[in-house]
Amino acid sequence: MSLLKPKLFIGSSRSNLSIAEKVKSYLSSNVDCSIWNSPEIWEINQSTFDNLLRCVSYFDFGLFIATADDWTLTKDKIVIEPRDNVILEMALFCGALGRDKSFLMVEEGIKLPTDFDGIYMPYFKKEDEKSIQSACDAYSKRITQHYRLGYLSLYPTTALAIGYYKNFISGLVERINEAEEIIIDGKRYSDFKLKVVLPKDLKGNIRERATLFYKRNNLLSNSLNTKYRPYPSWFMFDAAQAPQAFLYDMPTTLTGIDDAIELILQKTFHGRTNLQEIIEQRELSNFKRVLKMQIDKSPFAQEIVEIIDEF
Repeated sequence: MSLLKPKLFIGSSRSNLSIAEKVKSYLSSNVDCSIWNSPEIWEINQSTFDNLLRCVSYFDFGLFIATADDWTLTKDKIVIEPRDNVILEMALFCGALGRDKSFLMVEEGIKLPTDFDGIYMPYFKKEDEKSIQSACDAYSKRITQHYRLGYLSLYPTTALAIGYYKNFISGLVERINEAEEIIIDGKRYSDFKLKVVLPKDLKGNIRERATLFYKRNNLLSNSLNTKYRPYPSWFMFDAAQAPQAFLYDMPTTLTGIDDAIELILQKTFHGRTNLQEIIEQRELSNFKRVLKMQIDKSPFAQEIVEIIDEF
């Protein structure tokens, strides 16, 4: 499973939807963009506000385009302001995702709420294509850098990946070079590597999925004995590759993530919606990204551990 692009929600007024479409075209090479009018975002028989609350858990970033939409009388002066729902939605995403992941792109000449005073944000002119592209470039770099540097989001799989590494992988990595050799059919195996198998999806019980995977691929149940504790595992022994042998582990800690997502979506029916499947893929991608970050901190882990997809 390749890492997914970060997902971006683009909000705008209806009258300036064309600007949102231009923004999407400029950002799509690095970011998976969805404009506010995308059909997959909205669930029928739900209010706009309820749909937005639900969607916040789906996106990694939010970008809101403040354009000259409304003439307003303020302190005896006529000013041009953005549509109020654009500001409300930006505040909603900012509260849920944080200010580093919620952005405002502003048309020159409009009045913003005073709470935005002193905050730098890209401005653009509606009739100036280069200014729109320049503003998009600034946010594209910000999003890409934020994602590349590994800022962690409060997804359930963030904590699960860190716990899986610290409670299982790190201990195994420390002891694997001291492990006793294993003799199978007269062949000696002493060079052990670990392959972490990520499931294709989160359907069903991951523990059962793991057992089926091990048996389907003719892996052997055995134990890696170390000085402090044994590590029961599933192995692939190939006489042609001796003394090297591979341990396989599918993280059963992922069991229950599908239930957590259903709670977030306030799901009250059986079956799986497209949005649920998309969120599950995001969670799997996040688990892989966070786990890879943990592995990359240790030269020993980099040498021993490989993350692969279920096959």
